[in-house]
Amino acid sequence: MKNLTGFSLLLAATLLSGCSILNTKNPADAGNNVETNLETRGTSAESTEPVRAFEPDTLYDLMVAELGGQRKRYDLALGNYLKQAHKTQDKGVAKRAYQISHSIGAKQATLDAALLWARLEPDNPSAMQASAVELIRDGQLEEAVEQMKQVLENEGEAHFDFLASSAIELPQEERDKLLLTFDVILKSYPRYQSLMLAKAILLFQSERYEESMTLCNNLLAKDSGYVKGIILKGRLLNKMGRGDEAENMLATAVKKHPERPRLRLLYARVLVHLEKLKEAKGQFEILLNQAPHDVEILLSLALIALENDMTDDATRHFNSLLMLGQRKSTAYYYLGRIAEKKGDFASAKKHYQDVMPGKEFIGSRVALIQMLLKQGHTTDARKQLAKDRNRFPVHAVQLFLLESEILVGIEELDDAIKILTEGVERNPKSSNLLYARAMIYEKLGQLEGLEKDLRAIIKVQPENSAALNALGYTLADQTDRYKEAKALIEQAYALDKDDPAVMDSMGWVHYRMGALKEALKHLEMAYEKFPDPEVAAHLGEVLWGLGRKDDARVLFEEELKKKPGSKILLETQKRLEKREKRKKSDLSIAK
Repeated sequence: MKNLTGFSLLLAATLLSGCSILNTKNPADAGNNVETNLETRGTSAESTEPVRAFEPDTLYDLMVAELGGQRKRYDLALGNYLKQAHKTQDKGVAKRAYQISHSIGAKQATLDAALLWARLEPDNPSAMQASAVELIRDGQLEEAVEQMKQVLENEGEAHFDFLASSAIELPQEERDKLLLTFDVILKSYPRYQSLMLAKAILLFQSERYEESMTLCNNLLAKDSGYVKGIILKGRLLNKMGRGDEAENMLATAVKKHPERPRLRLLYARVLVHLEKLKEAKGQFEILLNQAPHDVEILLSLALIALENDMTDDATRHFNSLLMLGQRKSTAYYYLGRIAEKKGDFASAKKHYQDVMPGKEFIGSRVALIQMLLKQGHTTDARKQLAKDRNRFPVHAVQLFLLESEILVGIEELDDAIKILTEGVERNPKSSNLLYARAMIYEKLGQLEGLEKDLRAIIKVQPENSAALNALGYTLADQTDRYKEAKALIEQAYALDKDDPAVMDSMGWVHYRMGALKEALKHLEMAYEKFPDPEVAAHLGEVLWGLGRKDDARVLFEEELKKKPGSKILLETQKRLEKREKRKKSDLSIAK
């Protein structure tokens, strides 16, 4: 069948009218919500998108792509649109392919689609802008700048500031190259506002704040109402520790431009930074009225309310997020905390359990386990961890470690070994599980198990300073294999000479080998960095060995005031004093 039916033409028109989503000045801002972008359909009869007759196989691919988007099969939607964009060379299809690929974060496909769209529609500033942004993200700086220069030459609106904002993830040397390129273009277009702002943004990213501020002030001297310049200056002032100035400037700007949400959002965040939470809450509420379904504003309001102990308001905002189906795990986590604080443990447990893998997952499980342990429900806590390990294997290692900590806390060390062994069997390459098991072997006095686990880590990770140090210290402390211990500690020291734990081990192995002065040097450095009871005990012992017994006693007394129940300090002091008494007794008998 060569010709399209009337129904097929109507469907093609409907599909392509859905391509007019990218209507912001910054193409990279389009498509932040994947589901909205792929499921929303254009209904305007005035759509400017071209409608053309496609071959049946093309139309079929586009239909499948749209249905795939509705069913959240974004891979299918993207694959079909990208394929047909290249086949048909249609700018509307290319634009749609760009939107979808950008929305789902498919970097290579986004670059491909953006370049195709720009080639098919070289007079469209949005297409050129999109391709420039993607080129810079791909590290093709010269090509990106050429695209923007072409927009300038075509007398279009070239948003160099968007280009500069996209450079945030680039290495500093690449940003420096871009700065030089912008300087060259500025010679031809010295008063181009977007280009001056772009340079100021790059200087800000490079932490050249004073230079950036100078450019901002120049921009605002020419146009005091330039909102983008005001926003950058506000960020600069806040970053430079001049929050009060930022607050005053932004308060005035918000009154003049109440309809600019980015400006008000920055003002609210500066207020949060200045710990003026009540004022910040007022600004976020205005923003929420302007955009009642804005997820970030809702979340900010909820967190501020929580910080101010306004739990009813916080609960309402977190529940709004749940109703919108956004940031659900974050909402459940904080709702769990609120419920736990109120003593509603059943609701807290349910909320914590509803947190899915992501940023708050481990925090929610730690909170849940701690709550269960406080209630004396150790068995329930362990069952929860076992269930979560099977359900969410991506977090299994952390959950094994959490259960082992519970068992160590109740001094069930053999069971802790068993649970970590199960973890190692399921995750044999996990250095964290091996290290945790080694430390429990040390508590049990099973040095063979400790050495086996630590050497397994070192074999795979020869530069793991923690494992090298732990094995070296244990050998120095509990065996006479001093040379071997020293070699391991020296390796750790070469990797991390600023770690006080490694300094302590270096001092201790020198002490065990009889080099007391060398030991003292390392232990004093370790103690200065980390005045821990164990380091203090080692330092005290070395001072005692050097004949500085009064200094050692003073050290013990000072540390015991801070940690009166420190087992290692008490045992070390008792052992040294006992040895001193025995020595005096032996001398008395000899006389």
